[in-house]
Amino acid sequence: MIEDMTVQVETRYTVDSVDRAISLLQTVAGEADLGVSEIARRSGDSKARAFRLLQTLVRRGLLARSTDGKGYRLGLAALMLGHAASEQMDLIRIATPVLEELGREIGETTQLRIRDDHESLCVAKWEPKRDLRVNAIVGRRRPLHAGSSKAFLAHIEDDEREAILASPLKRFTKKTVTDPQLLRTGLEQIRKSKFFVSHGEINDDLISITAPVFASPGRIVAALNIAAPENRVPEERICELGEMVAKAAQRISAALGFRSPVMK
Repeated sequence: MIEDMTVQVETRYTVDSVDRAISLLQTVAGEADLGVSEIARRSGDSKARAFRLLQTLVRRGLLARSTDGKGYRLGLAALMLGHAASEQMDLIRIATPVLEELGREIGETTQLRIRDDHESLCVAKWEPKRDLRVNAIVGRRRPLHAGSSKAFLAHIEDDEREAILASPLKRFTKKTVTDPQLLRTGLEQIRKSKFFVSHGEINDDLISITAPVFASPGRIVAALNIAAPENRVPEERICELGEMVAKAAQRISAALGFRSPVMK
C-alpha cells in the first residue's frame, strides 16, 4: 500500500513533457546520429512531438544536429553537464585514476559499471591506444544476467535476484547462460570469489574479468572489469589478472570507506 502511494505521488509531480524530453536525450546519448523517425519509434512518441522536443533540446544546447543534418547527437551543454556530474560523483572521481592505472598496466580496456534497476550502466572507462581493443561506451546498458553485470545479480537481495531470474533472460551468444538454476549455481560461486571470468557471454570473442566494489559489507555499488579479445588472455594469466582487478576494486572500495578483512 505504501509503495502504491509512493508511485501515485511520484506520478502526480511528474511533468510529462520534461519526462519525454529526458527520454529522447537518453536515446541519443545511447546512440548518436539517429534520425527523428527512429528516435520517435524508440521513444513511442509521434514524429511531430519528437521533433518539437528535439528542437527544444537543440536550442538549449543539450543536443546538436549531426554533420549531415539528418540526425542528432549530444551537444556542448550535455558535455558540460556530464563533466560536472563526473566531478560531483565520488565514485567516478575515485575510480577514474584506478581504471587508467590498471588499464595501462594490463594494456586492455577497463570499465566501471553501476546498477540501474534490472540493468548495469557503464559510467567510466579507459581504453589503450592499440588498434584492436574493446570499445567501452559510457552510458551503454547491459542486463544483469550476463557478463560482468552478474556481479550485481550475485550480491543483491534474494527476492530481487529471484524476480530477475523469473523474467525473460536474453541470450546474446551461445555462451550466455539463461537457465535460472545454472545461473544460481554460478552466482553462488561469484559471491564467494574475489573476481570472476566471463567467456563470450555478450560477444563471442571477448573475455572479461570482474571484481565487485563495495561501500559497506554486502552492499555492492559498482563492478570493475577488464575486457579484451579472448586470444590475448591465455589461461595461465587469468589468475594473475584477476588478482590485479580485485586489488583495484578493493582500492576503490577502501576510498569509499569500506574496510575488507582480505585487504592487505
